[in-house]
Amino acid sequence: MKYMLTFISLMVFSGAAMAGPYVEYKNDLRFLDDEFLSDDTVHHLRFGTLLGDSDKNLYFEVGPRTDGYSGEVGYKIKNGPLTFKGKWEGSKIDEVDPIGSKLETEIRFSF
Repeated sequence: MKYMLTFISLMVFSGAAMAGPYVEYKNDLRFLDDEFLSDDTVHHLRFGTLLGDSDKNLYFEVGPRTDGYSGEVGYKIKNGPLTFKGKWEGSKIDEVDPIGSKLETEIRFSF
């Protein structure tokens, strides 16, 4: 938690040095078949920055969530009709549980 607050403070006070700071709200609604699981709804508030240009960029996000905190690091590269995207997303619910994470990769061909 101490590191997350330090990161957010650095982002706020060094905004002029970054290419694109932003704030993002994300909401996860869970379903099992067609049943909405209201107890599993998770809200995220993330502070991030975008580095790079429109063809190649890298982003970093971190912030609190309903039951802990989470972060994400990702990239997006466009090369002609191909777009490559990838991200690592992790979250920590409390001081005892380990960090849960996932890695996603996408390759898109545009006509």
